[in-house]
Amino acid sequence: MCLSSKDTNLLLNFLNEDTCGSSLTFEQISAQFQHNISKSDYLRVGNALVLLLQNRDLIPTPQQRLIILFLFNDMYKTEQQAIHLNPFAPVFVSILQNANGEHLSTQKHVHRFISPVTLHERLFVKTLIDNSNNLKDLTKKTPNQILQAGLPTSDSDLGREELKEKVHERSKQLPVLVQCHLPAVIDDPEINHYGFDSLISGPRQRPNDSRQTIERLLTSNAMEQTIRPEFLRLVPPLHECTIDELVWLSPIDQDPFLFTWDSRMCIANTGNHEIRQLMEKAYQGALNLQQQQKLLDELDNDPNLVYHIGLVPSKLSILVENSPLISIQCLLKLISSNQMPEYLSSLLNTNMSLHSMEVVNRLSTTMELPQEFLQLYITKCTKTCDETKDKYLQNRFVRLVSVFIQSLIRNKVIDINDLLVDIQGFCINFRHIREAGTLFQLVKSFELQTNDTNETMIPPATTISTQLTANDE
Repeated sequence: MCLSSKDTNLLLNFLNEDTCGSSLTFEQISAQFQHNISKSDYLRVGNALVLLLQNRDLIPTPQQRLIILFLFNDMYKTEQQAIHLNPFAPVFVSILQNANGEHLSTQKHVHRFISPVTLHERLFVKTLIDNSNNLKDLTKKTPNQILQAGLPTSDSDLGREELKEKVHERSKQLPVLVQCHLPAVIDDPEINHYGFDSLISGPRQRPNDSRQTIERLLTSNAMEQTIRPEFLRLVPPLHECTIDELVWLSPIDQDPFLFTWDSRMCIANTGNHEIRQLMEKAYQGALNLQQQQKLLDELDNDPNLVYHIGLVPSKLSILVENSPLISIQCLLKLISSNQMPEYLSSLLNTNMSLHSMEVVNRLSTTMELPQEFLQLYITKCTKTCDETKDKYLQNRFVRLVSVFIQSLIRNKVIDINDLLVDIQGFCINFRHIREAGTLFQLVKSFELQTNDTNETMIPPATTISTQLTANDE
């Protein structure tokens, strides 16, 4: 709850012992205060001013105290808000109760409230509470002008008693323990009683010492340090547990062989952190050969590492395009994972490219992929070729897809009977491309091998091949 150096310097400029009485009017002080300090810091600044007001040796002049009392009212003055709702209304009550403030030498005060006040300060607070037309005239004057001209005296204590009752009602809402505390910084009642401070350092050195002391108090947590009564809590007695009660297991009291200590606990795993950083780079772009090899080696050494490097299904498509080898290695480690169907679904939603087909082809030769997934992926590839408008890009896609399907057929990964019609239609549509013709011949030879007993179901391969050759010529 300490103040910043900027706010502290602003308050010390306002409370400069040599110039605060004549340099600025209250209206000018209010304008500068509201311009430089935000409303969210009003309570923090107000608590700092209370700390100064409780120690008369820090602010010895009445001009300084008048400025502080004015700021208490100025921070929370609104037309709708009553004076008793001001967070610092208890300060005003404490000042108004101090009816004999002019006899400072004989007055006893409690240091949990503010230091003894003078008659001018008490009348000034009454003017602030009344909020009369006199207050508008006072804001246009300096503290010296107010002290020289004096303030009008009022014998009516109605406003004071009403404020005291309302503040007392609000204080009842606070816990008793909160109200019973003393500040850590306590005013010395013997200060300057015999003039020792002027004999030691002289009157010129005292303001500098006070400023340094105020700066250290306000920039530290002195406002939070309080002396409170200790709230004693009795230790509950220990009872023997019954059969139906939960018993806490303690490794010290129980059999040590029942517990196994994890030696990796509380040990920073810098290797995992480095691998996670490499994975983050892989999501952003391609890794160099050294980084890629390090990541692959770590995945080979620790198969469970793939669960701790931040790979989720939503990021798989990015990883496939940037680093297909790493994607293949990660998916192979995730075969037994419950999220494997989600990773395959993400791979199915990935845009068709050389990298994505390379990943699917490598996975199909290493693990058994669902036939439904392979059929959907092939259908997506052929559909992408049909929908591509750019002729150059379309021809490139057709060559890639043709070679990809040939690899799946030769490795006996897919059941060609389920896709026979679609693949033949794809080859006929792009019969002018050599790879599509080769794929058609492969499909036709497979068909002849499996359906040699019913050759009339599909036209002979030579007829369609001849048609493809004629169209190419």
